[in-house]
Parts: sequence; C-alpha cells; structure tokens
Amino acid sequence: RPPLADPGGRTMTPAIAQGATVAQVALPAAVVRPPRIAAPRRVHRRADRRPVPLGRRPTVVAAAAASADSAANLRSLPQTCAEQVAQAAEMIRAASSPQNGGHMRQRIQLLLPVNQRRNEFTSVESDDYPANDADVYKAAMETASAMIRAVDPDGGDMSATRVDNDNDPVGVLANAAGTVRALVIPNAQNLQTLRDLAALGDANGTQITLLVNPQWNERGQIVSDFGVGPWRKRATDFLSTFEPTYSLAEYRVGAAATRDPARGGDYMGVGGVARVLKTHGGGWQTFAMGADGSSECVVSGDAEPSYAYLEKEVFTRFEYSLAGRRVGAGPSLEARLESAASEAVGKGAIDWSIASTAEITAAVRAEAIVAADVDALSKTGLRTALGALGLPTSGKLEAMRERLREALLGEDKDQWD
Repeated sequence: RPPLADPGGRTMTPAIAQGATVAQVALPAAVVRPPRIAAPRRVHRRADRRPVPLGRRPTVVAAAAASADSAANLRSLPQTCAEQVAQAAEMIRAASSPQNGGHMRQRIQLLLPVNQRRNEFTSVESDDYPANDADVYKAAMETASAMIRAVDPDGGDMSATRVDNDNDPVGVLANAAGTVRALVIPNAQNLQTLRDLAALGDANGTQITLLVNPQWNERGQIVSDFGVGPWRKRATDFLSTFEPTYSLAEYRVGAAATRDPARGGDYMGVGGVARVLKTHGGGWQTFAMGADGSSECVVSGDAEPSYAYLEKEVFTRFEYSLAGRRVGAGPSLEARLESAASEAVGKGAIDWSIASTAEITAAVRAEAIVAADVDALSKTGLRTALGALGLPTSGKLEAMRERLREALLGEDKDQWD
C-alpha cells in the first residue's frame, strides 16, 4: 500500500483524476444557490503577504430548480474541527434513530486537522511538508474520539487500540459504555477487524459501529483493493451495510495556489479549492474556498460531484477561483473564534484535543481559559497559549502548565493583558 495520504484533504490533478475515488457523475439536473454563508477573514497575515482588495462575489452557477425540501437540508460549512465534529455527531445520532432507519452501521469521512489545517482549519495554502503517517494517525484518532464523545456524552472514558500489523497505523476506538465503536483509517487488510466490530454490535443491539476514513480503493479500474470476482463482491456487499452518514472532503482543482512567485503576483488565479459536504438526508454541497479562509456554497445536488465536473463546470469561473475569492464578508475569523470561546467559558464546551492554533490563541485573547482548560491542554496547546502571551514556550510539560496558570489565573495576571 502506498504511504498514507491525508484522509480528508485530497490533492488531485487532472493526471490522476481518472484514478480518484470520487465517482464520475454527470452535472446534476438541478442545483441550489443557497444564501451566502458568513465567511471569516484572516486578520493576521504572513509577513510576505500583502493586503489584497475586496474580491468579487460569486454568481449563480445555474438556475435554481431544486425543491424547497432540498434547500431546507442545506448545511453550513464547518469553520473549525470542533464544528465538524459536532455536525458529524448530530448526523450519527439522527441516522441511528428508529424514525430515520435505525442505521447502527455508519460510514464517516472527516477532514482531518493536519498540515495547514492544524494551525487554521479553513486555511487552503498548501503545506510544503505534509504530515507523516504518525501525525495523520494521531489527528484521526483524536478527531474520531471527540466525535464519539459528542455522539454519547455519557459514554464514559475512551479506549484506543492500535490494530495494524505493519507500518500503516490503524486504530480502534470504543467508549466505556460500549455504545459506540469505531475503526479508524483502516486499509483492506483490516476488513476482518471491521467484521468483528460489526458482529459485536449485532450481538448487543445497542452499539453504533463507525467506519472512519477508510483508506482502500473500492473502484479500481481493473482490480480493487479487495481483489476480483467473489472476493470483491463479498467485501463490497459487507461494506454496503454501512450507511454513508457524513462526509467532508477537500479537493485542489487545477493549479490551485495562493502565490505565483514567477509572475511576481500574490495569486495565480488558476483553479481553486473546493470542500464538498454531504450530510445524512441532504445533498452534496460544493463550497468554493477563499485564500483568506472564506467560503461559499456555489452548487448543490443529489449526485456526488466528480473532479472533472469541478474542474470543467465550477472552477472555470473566476469568481470561484482563489484569485477571485480573496476577502469574504462577515466577521473576521478571530472575532468569531473569540466570541465562541467567551460563550464556552466554564461550560467545558471546547475540546482542546482538536483545537487549532487559531482557536487557542483566540481563547487566550478572550480570557476564556479557566483552570480546567489549562490542565487539559496538550504540550503543543500549552506552547501555543504561552506564545500568544509572549511567554517562553520551552521547558518541561508541568513547568509550562504552571507558567500558563500563573499568567492567566495568578494574582499578577493583569500584567499580561
């Protein structure tokens, strides 16, 4: 198996589009032009990035002809990993309810907070050094753990087990109550583990079994990862019992980049970045991302958009390219994150294990970190918070924790305002 790729954000070019796992579908017969989503704008820019003028607003891709029910099912694009987790958990609970089919086996595709999304979830500037397998595994397990806790807040402590037999990390997660179990970033060799988890759920009748970010290819042009003939059919028949409940993926379409040093300009203006969202009971929504982190839903339909469709039908429009989407409308990202952090003070609503650098920094500025939060921050989170206060970020874990506690909660905390 090739080196583990970023399970959520996929970098695709026309040369590899034919081998992509996204289904090649025709242009949907009906699309929806939903209301513009409030788009955050970055305030802190890299030193080598000049401020850019307000970009054009996208226009309608096609005439709106979908039903009112389809429009009502449109969802907003998550702006943080925590929002993605909450949205996915909502879909999992809804799909497992008896009135919605009682789907106890579900398939989930998460956009992981790795690479540029580790610092800011809405960032689209490609990282020069992608995350390695260990980083992807850690992000996948932390994000899936947060999702399971959101599905069943009373499920108790989480247990995590690594089940791979080679260098490709694969994990199993379960809460103490046994109400939710998940197989995370598996490959084809882990299919038996998934069968065992599903059988356990069938036996107790109350367990939700989740398949999270599978790494296999089910649509190989000649041979899939499950072989051919009866072997492939047996595998695909089993996988078809998992209801696709939630999916958020990112595609770099064409020569998507925010800078073109060869031409001396800030933006290339060729291609763009799309995030495609699918929720249970809703359609496929395609969001055009801006270089400033803004986003807008530009097309929605019942069919999953193919790379060819995104390239030839959507991102041919200047309005949807990174060049056209420079600055969004609405409150800045920092203001929105500060407001969210202030509202969560004392409620334990922030899951620090999946908080980005931007979220931690905003919480420090909003004075929204309490004693329990200091204790919950990881070493990376502590360094981010200390850096936001201008304090030293080196030292042992407990020394950094005490340094942050004194700065935010001690008698002399006012000197750090």
